[in-house]
Amino acid sequence: MNDKRPLLDDAVLAAAAQVIAEHGWHEFTLERVAQAAGISRVTLYRRGATREQLVEALVVGAAQAWQASLWPALTGPGTAPERLRAALHACCDVVEEHLALLTGLSSAPDPIFHLDGESSDGTDTRHVYVAPFERLLRDGISEGSFRGDLDPEETAVLLFNIVPRTYLHLRGAHQWDAARTAESLIALLMPGLLAEPKR
Repeated sequence: MNDKRPLLDDAVLAAAAQVIAEHGWHEFTLERVAQAAGISRVTLYRRGATREQLVEALVVGAAQAWQASLWPALTGPGTAPERLRAALHACCDVVEEHLALLTGLSSAPDPIFHLDGESSDGTDTRHVYVAPFERLLRDGISEGSFRGDLDPEETAVLLFNIVPRTYLHLRGAHQWDAARTAESLIALLMPGLLAEPKR
């Protein structure tokens, strides 16, 4: 198989993120990326870069940050609710870290965090984002701390759709404080997952 992936170094990716953050999806052009990276437009074209490839590379970086941030919650000590709460906080932290980029991409025609299908490198993008929540929910159902009637797969998809997108909206459109946004979201969601205390 002929690998036609473009040469995208950190400087070009940082420039792409900067352009998206400053100008949004509709004004995101290779000319602006080249200017921000301090290279000529011809150089960028010769590297074979397209808008879509730049965005995909940035999204892959966000997915890697997501995995790294949620890993301690998956592998650390504590009950499933404690670890899920930590994972939800980590989720908010990742969105905060990429806030300008994700706000700029929010007007893109396709969702940035793909829930179905594969990326061009064959990665199961749904699995990357949803699997950590599903695992923690299954752990909690097993230990009796989460409701036994929960569908862990469906609930994980709900959590993934609710938390990052609502956090992004409240931070960007409503200018809520980061800590207030995360705490309010998590405090609203967690009680609906917990099993009734035994009498």
